[in-house]
Amino acid sequence: MKHSGLLLTSLALSCSLAQAGDSTLSFGDNGALNLHVPHVHYSGQMYEATFTYVENDYFVLSDIAPLSGHVHGVAPIEVGSDLSFSLNSIDFSGAAYKADFAYIGDLKFQFSNVTVSDGDTGGGNTGNGNGLAGNDAHVGQNIANLGIMAEGSFSYAYSISDDASTITGRSRDADRVTLPYAYNEDHNGMVPLDGLGGTRAYGRAANNNGLIAGYASLEEVEGEDIVYNAFYSMNNSMTHSIGTLGEGADSRAYGINNHGVVVGWSASLADNTDHVAFQYDTSSSTMTGLGGDILGGQRSFAFDINDNGQIAGVATTADGSALAFIYENGAAKSLGSVDDSGYSEARAINDKGQATGWSLNSEGKYVAFMYDGSTMNAIPGMGGDTKAYDINTHGHVVGDARDADGGRHAFIYKDGMMHDLYDMLPEADKENWKELREAFSISDDGTIVGRGRFWTDKEAGSNSSRAFRIKM
Repeated sequence: MKHSGLLLTSLALSCSLAQAGDSTLSFGDNGALNLHVPHVHYSGQMYEATFTYVENDYFVLSDIAPLSGHVHGVAPIEVGSDLSFSLNSIDFSGAAYKADFAYIGDLKFQFSNVTVSDGDTGGGNTGNGNGLAGNDAHVGQNIANLGIMAEGSFSYAYSISDDASTITGRSRDADRVTLPYAYNEDHNGMVPLDGLGGTRAYGRAANNNGLIAGYASLEEVEGEDIVYNAFYSMNNSMTHSIGTLGEGADSRAYGINNHGVVVGWSASLADNTDHVAFQYDTSSSTMTGLGGDILGGQRSFAFDINDNGQIAGVATTADGSALAFIYENGAAKSLGSVDDSGYSEARAINDKGQATGWSLNSEGKYVAFMYDGSTMNAIPGMGGDTKAYDINTHGHVVGDARDADGGRHAFIYKDGMMHDLYDMLPEADKENWKELREAFSISDDGTIVGRGRFWTDKEAGSNSSRAFRIKM
């Protein structure tokens, strides 16, 4: 293998391949399936690289060699800081394909999102049985592993912006510090964000302008995080603490709209015994409490805000119930609960005022609901508890559902039907994922993000939590 020094460097750096020039997938003399990428730019030097198909939709970086001089008339692949790459034009058996690759260790890359490229090189198509790696390419093969920050880590994806441009969640770095991230195709994939001094931070919401909100621990006492503060971060820049209400020390942010208004909840008392929903305007750095008593009780929690300023959350009532609400124009409206159980939470609201979340029913199970503006309607489950986390402008709901045996299933509910996301995957993608456990967010174009269990060593039965993205 040539230039092993650069190969070792690739373990620490990402081959972030954007605007790729022509690449070719073909069988070598020994029968191996090789992916040849002729122009890779790294640290001022141009290289050509070869990846060899191994098994289970994995490629291994098998050869890399420097090119003398500059190559004109092509768009080289730039080596970045993220362990994933994309190719926009792969010539295979007379057809052109696109594909995403995720680094999984030991110079191996798993590919997914295989689709027909805009530029067909010779009349082939995904239905002719000549797909990548000897299998059908499947236009529906569209799940991506978003990667991890460090070897042996994990990742979650909690939110995707309405326009699908930015994803956020959490992963753990090499120092075992859990950090939020911004995932943006224009910023080389997963970019870690700073925390607030502690060892745990969570990115919970993203908007169309690249602004991310969440919460992060402030300090440690004998190794234990004790206080969280809500934060926001703009365009991968410094993380700003939102602070708290009154004399409280603790706060969390869960939602943000496209006008830069963040919502969440905060303690207002010095002993952190209360919880009050808030909204925070990032343009004026103003935090406003909605009041813990907005439904007659003492506590309130906000989880989402739409572009019309409507806020969704849950608050206690005078009789001790906790009910979902929509807050607008200075007042909160209770959404009630399924079977009048006395418990519900609104977790998301779209620009049409439709909300979703979950409620207890008369059987003591959690059931997901959709609120259409006047009525709370239960969403059918899979035999166990069901929770909904997000709703897009088309009224499509995503969440997780337990089956009768306790198994967890990421789902999408649309057009009156519940769909298990894992069951919707092509068989080639199911080979790489053990299960999809939660769907946390959905954009207006139907792109879904969440968490699944990704096979890291299928033969040994090893798998790990990975953030996923599915383009429906």
